[in-house]
Amino acid sequence: MESEGNKKSFTTRSKPSVGKRDNDGDGFPDPDGAKDDNGNPLTGMGWFPGYAVDVETGERLNLFFGENTVYRDFVAEALGLGTEAHDMVWNPGAQIVLPTTGIPGPLELYVGGQHYIYVTREKYDGCAEIRKNIDRTSAPLKARALGKITWTAIPTLFNDPTVSLLPLNDGLIPNDAIIKLRVDNPYQRAAGNGQYDSYPAYRIELRGVSSEELTEGQVSDALDSIGVVPNPYLAYSEYEASSFDNTVKITNLPAQCVVTIYSLDGRFIRQYTRNEEGKPNSPPRNSPPVAVNQIVPDLEWNLKNFAGIPIASGVYLIHVDAPGLGERVIKWFGVSRQFDPSGL
Repeated sequence: MESEGNKKSFTTRSKPSVGKRDNDGDGFPDPDGAKDDNGNPLTGMGWFPGYAVDVETGERLNLFFGENTVYRDFVAEALGLGTEAHDMVWNPGAQIVLPTTGIPGPLELYVGGQHYIYVTREKYDGCAEIRKNIDRTSAPLKARALGKITWTAIPTLFNDPTVSLLPLNDGLIPNDAIIKLRVDNPYQRAAGNGQYDSYPAYRIELRGVSSEELTEGQVSDALDSIGVVPNPYLAYSEYEASSFDNTVKITNLPAQCVVTIYSLDGRFIRQYTRNEEGKPNSPPRNSPPVAVNQIVPDLEWNLKNFAGIPIASGVYLIHVDAPGLGERVIKWFGVSRQFDPSGL
């Protein structure tokens, strides 16, 4: 079976381009009267009820859709199909697979009429340039057009008798639908002034917000902000990377302090001595964006004692002694989980 006009894949239809209105009520979109640069009627173009935007640049992007006109005329009549596969309207159906009787294998996969959507990285121009290249007989020029496609999908209608598209004159889509596509896109190098290895750079100036010495009242508030996360610990925390990890964090610690952990009956469990200093980045880098390493305001405890033995479940006291600032004692409760060797 052939497509309408025996057109190959990724070529435009031979019918006149259409708009988004059906003024004569025949169920098909009316020609929009668009012409090419030579004044000839455009063919093969239709209206899509949506748009695509590049969130990095804010630019609207070209997108286009297709349909499979093999499913028309006697084929559509024999299989009880509608006109959705050959009416130049983006109106996918819900039927995925067709009956097998008399239909070659590949055509059994109907997928609502095969209304593929193709989103490109090309700035919106009504798909004028893509249309020119996609109908070229030259393979390199056609490949140039197809090479600008960045995302594609083949949506279908939800298989529910209560779900349907609106008439063409009402815009087809019964409600707003937003699809967000996010991919990792590394910073690109560009010709610049030679600084920062040509990577994008930003200069931020802070006025009137420089750090100051804490007052006596602020010191007390700062000590009160020291805590343990999670508390209580119920055999799991978000800081653990595997089933063999047991991790809590003692947070908002000053740069210099001694953290000592005791059992509720006063037995020594473990001690950490912090002496964090902001030091220049070392080894030196070419124009580093941060000249001084940031002080980490917390420490991780793996729920083991000074001998490396896991602690028992229970209540523990965490004493923080910050010279020149004061002391704070935190009560922490933890439940250890049973060892599970299945992950070994």
